Amino acid sequence: MEKRNLEIGKIIVFLLMIGAGGRVLLNSYPNIETVMVSVFLAAMLLPRHISVITSLAIIVLSDWYLGYLPNSGNILASIVVFTYSGFLLVNIFGVKIQNWISGKFGSGAVLKFSGAGISFALIYDIWTNFGVWFLNYDHTIENLITVYLLGVPFMLYHMMSSVATFTMIGIPVYYGLSQTVSEEIVVERKEISKRV
Repeated sequence: MEKRNLEIGKIIVFLLMIGAGGRVLLNSYPNIETVMVSVFLAAMLLPRHISVITSLAIIVLSDWYLGYLPNSGNILASIVVFTYSGFLLVNIFGVKIQNWISGKFGSGAVLKFSGAGISFALIYDIWTNFGVWFLNYDHTIENLITVYLLGVPFMLYHMMSSVATFTMIGIPVYYGLSQTVSEEIVVERKEISKRV
């Protein structure tokens, strides 16, 4: 599937609305967010360099609005390197599993998107909890284990919310936009063959 035939700008704006807008609207609900699914969709629907830029824009815009950027006086800003790189890991792995996810919609799609949501929440939370340990605790194995144990309830909640967002947002957006891209490719090929 080619990604560049649908107007990229429209996809970017749509993903910004889902990711940054959803994060702002859901901010009062811990670990229920739309950034991860929109970063994943960017990896699936946009050319690689544009997906990375779009992913960073989603994170920066929502952090700016919520006051989480560094030097904003918010204690959460110290973890920004780990949170941003955690979302970029989602983007990188999203590109890597693109062939596994792509295909026609069916019951397997729900399992694949749910599995992706669980996996990405797990990767993200393991990475950011490591960041919490690295930035805020003495660097002992006991403290690392403590941080991971304290993070388990949040991680489980994050995995459940990721299943919801990946299936309720990810599936319709991905298949809706990838279908549109496929239709545009067919139309464009027909127009080219008529000219030749």
